[in-house]
Amino acid sequence: MDIEFTRGDTQFLRFQLKDGEGNPIELTESDNLYFTVKQNQNSTNVLIQKKYPESIQYEDGYFYFTLSSEDTSSLAYGTYQYDIELKSGDYVKTLGFGTITLTDEITHRRDE
Repeated sequence: MDIEFTRGDTQFLRFQLKDGEGNPIELTESDNLYFTVKQNQNSTNVLIQKKYPESIQYEDGYFYFTLSSEDTSSLAYGTYQYDIELKSGDYVKTLGFGTITLTDEITHRRDE
């Protein structure tokens, strides 16, 4: 899924994980789920990362997290790549990926 929003704006994101029968999957406390943003797939520098259960919450069959103003306000305008990865013991699975495009803003943090 590709996402586009104004750099420095707050974004609320939610998604579901479903099993083969279409039922929502709930993770255990020992499972980890990562939302990671980098410049591109070849980058080693993590620009933004959200992790379940610390900064990604689960409720009513959906995972929720927020990209805050602080997460993007210092990044350059442009397109970045992200993925969502599940790690459960030795099992690792990339569940989804896409791009985040940060568009121009007029009121910058220094103006506030």
